[in-house]
Amino acid sequence: MSTTVSHQVPAAQQQAIADLTGYEDAATLRWQQACTQAANTLTALPNGRYVNVRMERMRQGLELAQRGAVTLPEDGEQFSAVVRSGNNVYQVDTRLLTCPCADYQKHVQACKHLLAAEIHLGALGLLPPEPAPTPEPDAHALARAAFEAQEQALRTAPLTAAAPSTTSWPISEAPASLNIKLKIGNMELMLTMRDVDDLKLQRRATMSLPWLQEILHGCEANLAARQQEAERTLKQAEEERQAQARSLDEQIAAAVHAAMKAQTSRNNGHNPQQRTAAPPPQPPDAEGLASAHDHDPSWCPKHQVTMRWHDGNARGPGWFSHQLADGSYCKGK
Repeated sequence: MSTTVSHQVPAAQQQAIADLTGYEDAATLRWQQACTQAANTLTALPNGRYVNVRMERMRQGLELAQRGAVTLPEDGEQFSAVVRSGNNVYQVDTRLLTCPCADYQKHVQACKHLLAAEIHLGALGLLPPEPAPTPEPDAHALARAAFEAQEQALRTAPLTAAAPSTTSWPISEAPASLNIKLKIGNMELMLTMRDVDDLKLQRRATMSLPWLQEILHGCEANLAARQQEAERTLKQAEEERQAQARSLDEQIAAAVHAAMKAQTSRNNGHNPQQRTAAPPPQPPDAEGLASAHDHDPSWCPKHQVTMRWHDGNARGPGWFSHQLADGSYCKGK
């Protein structure tokens, strides 16, 4: 590999002396400055390759690169680097940007070992420059140019000229594109990514997976919350409807019972065969009424009203009850 850096990577002995004594020679200082500049380039806005990486993780990768933890193989392998971190050694793939460490396998995003290898390559000038964004072509200009080219071809070509080849069509499309469609309930999310080649597109898609997972989990939680709220509203409306129906039935039963009592009182107080005036009706005896309704399970002796029958369910048999003025229910006991 060719390099644009005029100095070499400090030897391991120089790095060890700097770590133990704090003394840094000129070569070590130049290397640390080159690593810092490479890290700033990788995180520079807006087109830095690792502009979205957390600063703490980038700082850890910079420390590994500055103290010489990254070495490149000498056997001609161009897409790998060895990173020593503590007592562990990791083989980083610098083409696919992957690392076998547990951090990368768990989060599927740039770890400190991968960042250290990228900073090392950047300090040596071995990273390819980021391609400048291709400006979007003007649709009107393309259409006009195609129309003028077609007119020119019609004017100059003979009548038996062959149809134009597809290679001359004015089509502008990204060399590599990826469409991701997520469906949660009745919601759909469409994400389209484009890049200059499949490899760069694969890197971007891999680094976007945690973000897509957060969006998916948020949509699922929102859908579950809306479904629970809808079920709670329906259940509350059904309970209110049943309560109103019970109250209306009990009011009707109380009115019918009062009318029957009034009719019975009138019949007992007026006898057409009796010529003498009957004494005024006496108020009914509470004990007599209670004894008369001892065998009537629908009569409430406590409030002197007829109760309404309720069908039972799997938890028990049916029962008689009536609603009081405060909204509570009495079973006649």
